[in-house]
Amino acid sequence: MNSVHLHQKLVNHLGGLGLGISQATLHNLAYWSQALAVSANCQLATLALGLPLAQDRETLIQRLRRSLDSRELTWHRSYGPVVRHLFRHWPGREVALVMDRTDLEQRQSVLVVGAAYRKRVLPLAWRVLPFGGTSADVQIGLLRQVQPDLPKLSQVRIHYYADCEFRATALQAFCRQQQWHWQVGVKSDTYLQHPDGQWQQLSDLGLQPGERRYWQAVRLTKQDPFGPVNLIGDWSGQQEFPRFWATDLPADTQAWRRGRKRYWIEPSFRDWKSYGFDLERSQIDDPQRLRLLLLGLALTTLWLIHIGDWVQQHGHTHLLMNPQRTDYSYFRLGRDYLTRCQTMNWSVPVGFTVT
Repeated sequence: MNSVHLHQKLVNHLGGLGLGISQATLHNLAYWSQALAVSANCQLATLALGLPLAQDRETLIQRLRRSLDSRELTWHRSYGPVVRHLFRHWPGREVALVMDRTDLEQRQSVLVVGAAYRKRVLPLAWRVLPFGGTSADVQIGLLRQVQPDLPKLSQVRIHYYADCEFRATALQAFCRQQQWHWQVGVKSDTYLQHPDGQWQQLSDLGLQPGERRYWQAVRLTKQDPFGPVNLIGDWSGQQEFPRFWATDLPADTQAWRRGRKRYWIEPSFRDWKSYGFDLERSQIDDPQRLRLLLLGLALTTLWLIHIGDWVQQHGHTHLLMNPQRTDYSYFRLGRDYLTRCQTMNWSVPVGFTVT
């Protein structure tokens, strides 16, 4: 399939999702996704070469730059409908929300919440922030943004996973109000109240290297006691210090295993950065323009994982990797298969769902 036909296929598919944007903006969004999918990095000069338009490079660069100033390309009009489409076709009985922050050098931070899927996280929403940590208000605001588009609790269980930056009791209370399950990291200097009323710092619980322990029905923080919650403590041999997590579900081996999904966002960030789109090479400092670039990255990430999912489901992985290997992510399978399709003039799957 040549690039012009692929572009029209993307436009037709996106047009069927009910995006609240004009036809011209729809074409621009498809151009962004198509260029990001095949380009080595996010520099406009590189992305311009991936646009299926018969124009000179400088003209294409200016077109991309102008589209980053679009007032139509907002999350609610251009990406929220994609999230709703994703969850209308959600294949499982659980949605695992994962939240984390990634930094762009020491210039800006990007807060992301996504849905865990096959060792990756499908991006749902994001915030561009000044470099550094995030507040509970911002974190809860991002969850409120995606909450209306999640499947109903009568259809799925919803779990929230995050590390200790996202441990605020207000955020845990928000999860309780939504009837979501949660598991979040807790700092070792936090105070815990045992069922007998005794307060103790987590660092004084006596956890030893190589040990994992569980505490049930405790309360956290003296300043603003919250609970009951359950606690997991783990001191891996690879860690210098023990780590702790609070959860509303029984603290046991199953809970610890489920909690490993929170780590899936780290390779997803690498897909956006050094192992994929090379986001930091964009050198875009304006927050509004960066938000729109991230919209393109998120859309393209969903598309590439959809392709990787399709490759796996149709038994085509042998075309891309040794059958003895299992370390190719769906993101990489999708990107490699798209490249192969362009080389061999094969049809490219287009979609924004997973199976």
